[in-house]
Amino acid sequence: MNFFADECVYPSTVTVLRSWHHNVETAQDAGLLGREDPILLAHAVQQGRILVTNDLDFGDIRHYPPSHHCGVIVLRIRPKTMDKVHAMLQRLLEAMTQEEMQSALAIVEAMKYRVRRG
Repeated sequence: MNFFADECVYPSTVTVLRSWHHNVETAQDAGLLGREDPILLAHAVQQGRILVTNDLDFGDIRHYPPSHHCGVIVLRIRPKTMDKVHAMLQRLLEAMTQEEMQSALAIVEAMKYRVRRG
């Protein structure tokens, strides 16, 4: 899958995604550090990438309706839960394709994930 990692995503998450053979562009790679959320999402859409973020604001479908993007994965992750959230993220990515993530919002937590489609 093709991902765009917001600057708030832990470097270890980017490393894990790449180790699973996913294509990951970071906000730093794109020269978008410090940019506002709508700009980051617009870049992900323009590039046809699924946005991966720790920013819970992207979970608000009133501001970021799933029908307007290529997919958003919000990680409810903290250093203490990192391994569990990564394991749950792996389960999500094994269950869905890039196409199935289109127009979907996925919230990934330590013990579960949930997906809402646009």
